[in-house]
Amino acid sequence: MEEILQRVSIRTGIEPVYLADKWLLTNPLNQEDIFSLYQEDNHKLILMNDGPMTTLLRATLYTLIEMGGYYAEWDISSLES
Repeated sequence: MEEILQRVSIRTGIEPVYLADKWLLTNPLNQEDIFSLYQEDNHKLILMNDGPMTTLLRATLYTLIEMGGYYAEWDISSLES
């Protein structure tokens, strides 16, 4: 997790903030460009974002892919049937 946060910080110039049980990344130039990141189990990271795809989120996803990861989009509305 630390290496991921360090790489995202280098790529974006944004310092993540640890709040409660997750990391929070906020674009200081756009307060709506915000998401949280936390670890679940040993090999899973969860990114929580309520808004559209942003530059900050895209940079984080590219960082994870460069490090050998992958991502799957999940929508809570799929559970509401």
